[in-house]
Amino acid sequence: MSEEFRIDCKWLGRQTGSPIDRGFYADIGLAVGDDWLTVLEDLEASTVRHHLRGCVHRLAMWFAANWWRLRWEPESGSSRKDVDWRIAHSVGSAGGGYVWPNVLFASDGEWLTIASIPRPRSAEFEPIRYLNNLLARITAAEFERKVDAFMEGVLSRLHSLGIEGDQLPALWAEVVAERQDSQATRWRKLEALCGYDPDEAPSETIETLMADRASLGSSALEEVAAHGRHGIATVLSQICTLATSNAMPTAGGFRGKMPALSGKQEYAAGARPWQRADQLAREARKDWGLAKEPVTNGRLADLLGTDAKVFTGRDKGPTAMPILLREETKGSIDLYFNSSWSTSRRFATGRLMGDYLYHANGDRLIPATEARTSRQQFQRAFAQEFLCPFDALQEKIQTDQPDDEDIAEAADHFGVSPLLVCTTLVNKGELDREVLAWAG
Repeated sequence: MSEEFRIDCKWLGRQTGSPIDRGFYADIGLAVGDDWLTVLEDLEASTVRHHLRGCVHRLAMWFAANWWRLRWEPESGSSRKDVDWRIAHSVGSAGGGYVWPNVLFASDGEWLTIASIPRPRSAEFEPIRYLNNLLARITAAEFERKVDAFMEGVLSRLHSLGIEGDQLPALWAEVVAERQDSQATRWRKLEALCGYDPDEAPSETIETLMADRASLGSSALEEVAAHGRHGIATVLSQICTLATSNAMPTAGGFRGKMPALSGKQEYAAGARPWQRADQLAREARKDWGLAKEPVTNGRLADLLGTDAKVFTGRDKGPTAMPILLREETKGSIDLYFNSSWSTSRRFATGRLMGDYLYHANGDRLIPATEARTSRQQFQRAFAQEFLCPFDALQEKIQTDQPDDEDIAEAADHFGVSPLLVCTTLVNKGELDREVLAWAG
């Protein structure tokens, strides 16, 4: 069940400042479910409360200006050190001289992660200190509903106060109009995925992405955009070179076929990407007679109609990520690796195989990127359960306190990395998350 996102405002009187500051001064609280993201200590009054005192209009301007990036842009490995990303994703940048909380929003396309991360220490002149260190998730639909309702309330108050000449109504009207226009939505979404504010991306870059969707696939290019970000032009050029070549893959790749499943899969309503992936991986293993046995290179090669040597080759493909290209006229697939490590090649194959089985969208391109989107979560979870099924892993380790040697033996048995074994155990609650620090 998804949590409710709340933006709570209680109007206060104020005698100083601009008409906006006076008319929109309020106690402001942000919450997910019963957990307040804005719990703070008032250092002057020596009290703790759930709401900050600030200007609601400032918060509304921040939501409106950053709506597309908040809705679609995922977090990357360097995001929280990226000043531009933080400005677009942290409430702390709402400005106006108020002390806003460091509440971050990051989208995976289907869900938004909301993180409240108090600063290590407040500046000496700041009268409050935020307290709650919290991580929560809401659906993208919930985010849209609650921000829409919040904006409607702010605009209504703006009108009732008779304040004219303000930028917010026009800015929000533009966002709403673009959301209702499929072409404009796609353009803004691609900008956001590439890490740009509206109208800040090179127009030729977005035009190229829009044009290539017919040959490579819309959803596939969105994944590539989220991976490439400001360097998307180079990443896309590498892929297009392969897509327009009729040559057989040689270095770093192979031509084969994808195995099929005998039945149609149905998933529980509201199932998370990793839950759907787990289910599909278990069904695939059952359908292909793998039981709890390791998927050897030979067995994997048989499933894909190729040679086991492709998983131990040392040559890398020409792309920045593993990709799969459907060759519909030939009924085959071309798969390219970006790593010479056998465990990485096997994991990439598992990711692309799971995506192929699940997404019946007909996209010619299937990328396995490092972007933190729901699609990539699905890919990783499928590969994890397909190559190293949890039940079989438990039987192999036979201890609830595995040491380095236990993990290394299990990794060798299943043909995966020790990190994947640790990740599986952490995700299933068998190990503390801190173990990933040394495993990586």
